[in-house]
Amino acid sequence: MPTVTPRALFITGATGVVGGAAAIELLRRDPDAVAYCLVRGATPEVATRRLHDALTQAAVAYGAPEAAAEVCRRAVAIPGDITAPGLGLDDAARAALRAAGPLHVFHCAASLKDTEESLREILAHNVAGTERVLEVLLPLGVAVFNHVSTAYVCGRRAGEIVETLDRPRGFNNRYEQSKHYGEHLVVDHCSAHGVAWRILRPAIVVGHSRTGAITGVSGFLGWAVKLAALADATRGALRGNKLRYVSRADVELNLIPVDLVAEDIAAIHAAGDATLGRVFHLTTTTPPRMDELIGWITAALGLAGGELVATEAELDPISAKFHRWTRFERPYVAATRTFRRDGDACFASPRGGRAPLDAELVGRMVTQVVAQWRAQQRAAGASAAS
Repeated sequence: MPTVTPRALFITGATGVVGGAAAIELLRRDPDAVAYCLVRGATPEVATRRLHDALTQAAVAYGAPEAAAEVCRRAVAIPGDITAPGLGLDDAARAALRAAGPLHVFHCAASLKDTEESLREILAHNVAGTERVLEVLLPLGVAVFNHVSTAYVCGRRAGEIVETLDRPRGFNNRYEQSKHYGEHLVVDHCSAHGVAWRILRPAIVVGHSRTGAITGVSGFLGWAVKLAALADATRGALRGNKLRYVSRADVELNLIPVDLVAEDIAAIHAAGDATLGRVFHLTTTTPPRMDELIGWITAALGLAGGELVATEAELDPISAKFHRWTRFERPYVAATRTFRRDGDACFASPRGGRAPLDAELVGRMVTQVVAQWRAQQRAAGASAAS
């Protein structure tokens, strides 16, 4: 199936971490492209302000402030919401998208929550929201539908993970399960409409490989924020006592800098026909070990260090509290998953997943996200006091 020269992009989640980085990279690589971005906002002016503020913040954070003005010039906000009927698009918006197409869609919006209490929100965004994007956009004219999922749709599998669409025997949480369902909705709907598709699966996204910055906090950087909160709550106890954590020293955690994810998304897009109808792992080939990570993170927080243990029975009361706080992260540090990147043969990946992390870079990432969290805490406290 021939593809059209990529000029009209449609991006959901452009105000988020991966969507924002992808929007910047896609627009920088193609100076003629225009990105129509679905953004929440009561009016076009509000949506535009949210979008341009987010993209400017991302460009600055990722060390490319000079790109912000040009990116914003070609990033058009379309007021809407993936949870709203018809995406909240009015007739004028639909007509504009139909005229601009065929669209190259990058569906990045998602809920990252995982608890049973958040199940309604997870399903509304990751399953029903994905289906709604497909149902609304495919009739308007779509060249390729790119769906950003997660490498952890592998669920409870460990060891070598291949780029396939088969269902694992079980999932660790509702987030993984919802993203698996979303992938199959994309394949089913696109196949029924004769539209090309790609499934893009990032691993655990962390800060920029050079600046260390990131525009949101989730995944393993969220783990670091929880540790900072515990250190505050225990009044400095962890500055004199090591944190114990249940994992093995040799477990590798697939942390991928946000700029490598964006580079690979743009390179896959640029490769055209060769990459259609495939699953791609956007993962690192140089994952750090847990013994390295816990040492780097505790050092960045000024704590005494970490000690990895085999069972919960070996945890002291403070460590046991952190064990409870990190229920979401625990399955990912229980065993190594090695994500194969066979799809690299189809496109020119700028770095091929090579993203070595070290104490200095991880320390920079942790310091920045914890500073953001503390600033948010102070702002919330000031607001409550006023």
